[in-house]
Amino acid sequence: MNAVLNTPKPELITLYYREGSSDKVYHAVIEPQGEGFVVNFAYGRRGSTMSTGTKTQVPVDHETAARIYTKLVNEKKAKGYTEGPDGTPYQNTNKEDRVTGLLPQLLNPIDEQEVKRLLKDPSWALQEKFDGRRVLVRKAGAEIHGINRKGLLIGLPSPIVDGAHKITSSFG
Repeated sequence: MNAVLNTPKPELITLYYREGSSDKVYHAVIEPQGEGFVVNFAYGRRGSTMSTGTKTQVPVDHETAARIYTKLVNEKKAKGYTEGPDGTPYQNTNKEDRVTGLLPQLLNPIDEQEVKRLLKDPSWALQEKFDGRRVLVRKAGAEIHGINRKGLLIGLPSPIVDGAHKITSSFG
Protein backbone atom coordinates (compact mmCIF):
# COMPACT_ATOMS: atom_id res chain seq x y z
CA MET A 1 0.00 0.00 0.00
CA ASN A 2 2.87 2.39 0.73
CA ALA A 3 4.21 1.89 -2.83
CA VAL A 4 0.86 2.99 -4.25
CA LEU A 5 0.98 6.21 -2.23
CA ASN A 6 4.51 7.03 -3.47
CA THR A 7 3.82 6.31 -7.16
CA PRO A 8 3.41 9.57 -9.11
CA LYS A 9 0.04 9.84 -10.79
CA PRO A 10 0.02 9.95 -14.61
CA GLU A 11 0.59 13.43 -16.04
CA LEU A 12 -1.26 14.29 -19.21
CA ILE A 13 -2.13 17.27 -21.35
CA THR A 14 -4.31 17.87 -24.37
CA LEU A 15 -3.23 20.67 -26.69
CA TYR A 16 -5.12 22.16 -29.62
CA TYR A 17 -4.16 24.10 -32.70
CA ARG A 18 -6.49 25.88 -35.07
CA GLU A 19 -5.42 28.11 -37.96
CA GLY A 20 -7.21 28.42 -41.28
CA SER A 21 -8.50 24.96 -42.20
CA SER A 22 -6.08 23.27 -39.80
CA ASP A 23 -7.73 21.93 -36.64
CA LYS A 24 -5.37 19.63 -34.73
CA VAL A 25 -5.21 17.97 -31.34
CA TYR A 26 -2.13 16.64 -29.53
CA HIS A 27 -2.13 14.45 -26.40
CA ALA A 28 0.96 13.80 -24.28
CA VAL A 29 1.12 11.62 -21.17
CA ILE A 30 3.60 10.17 -18.67
CA GLU A 31 2.45 6.64 -17.84
CA PRO A 32 3.87 4.03 -15.47
CA GLN A 33 5.27 0.96 -17.21
CA GLY A 34 6.97 -1.82 -15.29
CA GLU A 35 9.47 -0.31 -12.87
CA GLY A 36 9.64 3.02 -14.77
CA PHE A 37 7.69 5.48 -16.88
CA VAL A 38 7.13 6.17 -20.57
CA VAL A 39 6.13 9.34 -22.42
CA ASN A 40 3.51 8.62 -25.05
CA PHE A 41 1.72 10.92 -27.49
CA ALA A 42 -1.16 10.94 -29.95
CA TYR A 43 -1.94 13.53 -32.61
CA GLY A 44 -4.16 14.23 -35.58
CA ARG A 45 -7.05 16.26 -36.90
CA ARG A 46 -9.69 16.91 -34.30
CA GLY A 47 -12.40 14.22 -34.52
CA SER A 48 -10.36 11.83 -36.66
CA THR A 49 -8.27 8.73 -35.91
CA MET A 50 -5.12 9.67 -34.02
CA SER A 51 -1.57 8.64 -34.84
CA THR A 52 0.34 7.45 -31.77
CA GLY A 53 3.93 7.12 -30.67
CA THR A 54 6.34 7.23 -27.78
CA LYS A 55 9.25 9.47 -26.84
CA THR A 56 10.75 6.73 -24.66
CA GLN A 57 11.62 3.41 -26.28
CA VAL A 58 12.20 1.84 -22.85
CA PRO A 59 10.87 2.84 -19.42
CA VAL A 60 12.89 5.55 -17.64
CA ASP A 61 12.85 6.99 -14.13
CA HIS A 62 10.15 9.57 -13.37
CA GLU A 63 12.56 12.53 -13.37
CA THR A 64 13.78 11.68 -16.89
CA ALA A 65 10.22 11.10 -18.10
CA ALA A 66 9.17 14.48 -16.66
CA ARG A 67 12.02 16.23 -18.51
CA ILE A 68 11.08 14.55 -21.80
CA TYR A 69 7.39 15.36 -21.26
CA THR A 70 8.09 19.02 -20.41
CA LYS A 71 10.33 19.44 -23.46
CA LEU A 72 7.66 17.89 -25.71
CA VAL A 73 4.88 20.11 -24.34
CA ASN A 74 7.05 23.24 -24.64
CA GLU A 75 7.91 22.39 -28.27
CA LYS A 76 4.23 22.03 -29.14
CA LYS A 77 3.30 25.27 -27.38
CA ALA A 78 6.12 27.06 -29.23
CA LYS A 79 4.47 25.90 -32.47
CA GLY A 80 1.18 27.51 -31.45
CA TYR A 81 -0.67 24.71 -29.66
CA THR A 82 -2.72 25.86 -26.67
CA GLU A 83 -4.44 24.11 -23.79
CA GLY A 84 -7.85 25.61 -24.50
CA PRO A 85 -10.16 23.56 -26.73
CA ASP A 86 -10.63 26.60 -28.98
CA GLY A 87 -6.99 26.18 -29.98
CA THR A 88 -6.55 29.82 -30.85
CA PRO A 89 -2.84 30.47 -31.26
CA TYR A 90 -1.15 33.04 -29.03
CA GLN A 91 -4.20 34.40 -27.23
CA ASN A 92 -3.64 34.75 -23.51
CA THR A 93 -0.13 33.31 -23.75
CA ASN A 94 3.31 34.77 -23.33
CA LYS A 95 3.52 35.02 -27.14
CA GLU A 96 0.72 37.55 -27.47
CA ASP A 97 3.06 40.55 -27.59
CA ARG A 98 5.19 38.87 -30.30
CA VAL A 99 2.43 38.56 -32.94
CA THR A 100 3.35 40.65 -36.01
CA GLY A 101 0.50 39.84 -38.36
CA LEU A 102 3.08 38.94 -41.04
CA LEU A 103 3.43 35.38 -42.30
CA PRO A 104 6.45 34.56 -44.50
CA GLN A 105 5.45 32.70 -47.63
CA LEU A 106 7.38 30.51 -50.04
CA LEU A 107 8.58 32.67 -52.91
CA ASN A 108 9.15 32.10 -56.60
CA PRO A 109 12.71 32.07 -57.97
CA ILE A 110 13.78 35.13 -59.95
CA ASP A 111 16.80 36.00 -62.11
CA GLU A 112 19.66 38.34 -61.13
CA GLN A 113 18.39 41.36 -63.12
CA GLU A 114 15.02 41.11 -61.39
CA VAL A 115 16.78 40.89 -57.98
CA LYS A 116 18.61 44.17 -58.64
CA ARG A 117 15.38 45.92 -59.65
CA LEU A 118 13.38 44.60 -56.69
CA LEU A 119 16.10 45.41 -54.15
CA LYS A 120 15.57 49.09 -54.95
CA ASP A 121 11.77 48.85 -54.71
CA PRO A 122 10.62 49.32 -51.06
CA SER A 123 7.30 47.57 -51.72
CA TRP A 124 9.05 44.21 -52.25
CA ALA A 125 10.77 41.80 -49.87
CA LEU A 126 13.25 39.13 -50.93
CA GLN A 127 14.15 35.80 -49.39
CA GLU A 128 16.93 33.43 -50.33
CA LYS A 129 16.01 29.89 -49.31
CA PHE A 130 18.54 27.36 -48.11
CA ASP A 131 18.02 24.28 -45.97
CA GLY A 132 16.96 25.37 -42.53
CA ARG A 133 14.36 27.63 -40.99
CA ARG A 134 12.20 30.06 -42.95
CA VAL A 135 12.53 33.48 -41.31
CA LEU A 136 11.46 36.91 -42.48
CA VAL A 137 13.86 39.73 -41.60
CA ARG A 138 12.20 43.11 -40.98
CA LYS A 139 13.84 46.48 -40.51
CA ALA A 140 11.81 48.91 -38.40
CA GLY A 141 13.70 52.14 -37.92
CA ALA A 142 17.19 51.15 -36.79
CA GLU A 143 16.04 47.78 -35.44
CA ILE A 144 16.25 44.44 -37.26
CA HIS A 145 13.73 41.75 -36.23
CA GLY A 146 13.16 38.15 -37.23
CA ILE A 147 9.65 36.84 -37.88
CA ASN A 148 9.08 33.08 -37.91
CA ARG A 149 6.63 31.19 -40.12
CA LYS A 150 3.91 31.60 -37.47
CA GLY A 151 4.25 35.39 -37.59
CA LEU A 152 6.00 35.74 -34.21
CA LEU A 153 8.97 37.98 -33.49
CA ILE A 154 12.06 35.88 -32.83
CA GLY A 155 15.70 36.53 -32.05
CA LEU A 156 18.21 36.42 -34.88
CA PRO A 157 21.87 35.40 -34.77
CA SER A 158 24.25 38.38 -34.65
CA PRO A 159 25.74 37.67 -38.13
CA ILE A 160 22.24 37.90 -39.65
CA VAL A 161 21.49 41.17 -37.86
CA ASP A 162 24.89 42.60 -38.85
CA GLY A 163 24.39 41.53 -42.47
CA ALA A 164 20.91 43.04 -42.57
CA HIS A 165 22.26 46.34 -41.23
CA LYS A 166 24.96 46.35 -43.94
CA ILE A 167 22.44 45.62 -46.69
CA THR A 168 19.94 48.24 -45.55
CA SER A 169 22.60 50.92 -44.97
CA SER A 170 23.73 50.59 -48.59
CA PHE A 171 20.26 51.73 -49.73
CA GLY A 172 20.24 54.90 -47.67
